Amino acid sequence: MIFGNVELHNVAELIPTEHGYRMSRVPQAVRAAMEDRSERAFHNCGVEVRFRIRSGEADVVLYSEPAAEHIPAAIYYGAFQGGWEYSVKRITPGECRIHIRPTPNLAALQRITREENLPFNPELVRLMLPCNIAEFVRVEGDVEPPHPGDAPALTYLSYGSSITHGSLALGAPHVYGSMIARSLNADHINLGFAGSACMEEEMAAYVCARKDWSFASVEMGVNMLGADPEVFRRRVRAFVDRLAEDGRPVFATNMFVTNYNEPERDERFRRIVREETAGKLIFTDGLELMGNHAFISEDLVHPSVEGHVQIAQRWSGIMKGYLEKAGNVFIPSPAAK
Repeated sequence: MIFGNVELHNVAELIPTEHGYRMSRVPQAVRAAMEDRSERAFHNCGVEVRFRIRSGEADVVLYSEPAAEHIPAAIYYGAFQGGWEYSVKRITPGECRIHIRPTPNLAALQRITREENLPFNPELVRLMLPCNIAEFVRVEGDVEPPHPGDAPALTYLSYGSSITHGSLALGAPHVYGSMIARSLNADHINLGFAGSACMEEEMAAYVCARKDWSFASVEMGVNMLGADPEVFRRRVRAFVDRLAEDGRPVFATNMFVTNYNEPERDERFRRIVREETAGKLIFTDGLELMGNHAFISEDLVHPSVEGHVQIAQRWSGIMKGYLEKAGNVFIPSPAAK
């Protein structure tokens, strides 16, 4: 979404408030279908404030409620993490000002971008917001929206639970979806919803209606373990059938970890996803994507940072092999040395 002089990446709708604008990753009609969990749509998972600095320096102004968890926002210049004082910035309660200067190493970063065939232009400032809620207020300075070609032509969309959302990844760049996108030279749309990946048909229809993604992944199961198994099966079937009609590659998985207290229940739900995706989506069992249980966090549900890395490495390899073989999505290779 272009808003004023910047792009609000991964934002579908803005809701004006007394402080600024709440940023929703899905439209109101989809939020309405999310039962009592629609607030999760306002979590800033995968949301970026993107712009070019034409002259001088810039300030991004955000607003955050005092009770919010304050995970740092990450600053990137194209594909490059910012250095030293321009790497991460804490979003403080109330109105918060994040100061950003253009990189003094632009010529070198542009050369590396060409040599390594990186998909983002280092002139593009990307403020990656954390997965809590912050409102956008404004950007001050001589800035402009991204130019054509500043971001990758290829886009990856990920849907799922709080794991896809980014919980316990300790920062937006470390979420498995972000790492998959980087490894495949793609942009990333994060549609992870903590505690509320309930596979509504309206969500599937919205995903299919979007024409800005090239391939997608869906993580299914963990947020509906309290449901009747047959209700869960019907929900998965309708969701998967709608996605399968789209024709673009969709990679599917079930739960990345097994609850050690109820392994039989978990296996039943895991099997339902496996059966309902057969012949429709490109399925890989979650336990194949994160096989090292030392990479589970203390809550026994969410992968640690190391777990996200393992999921990204294994799933991106599967995706790359399929997409290159299918020939319908081009994955760029590093430039020849």
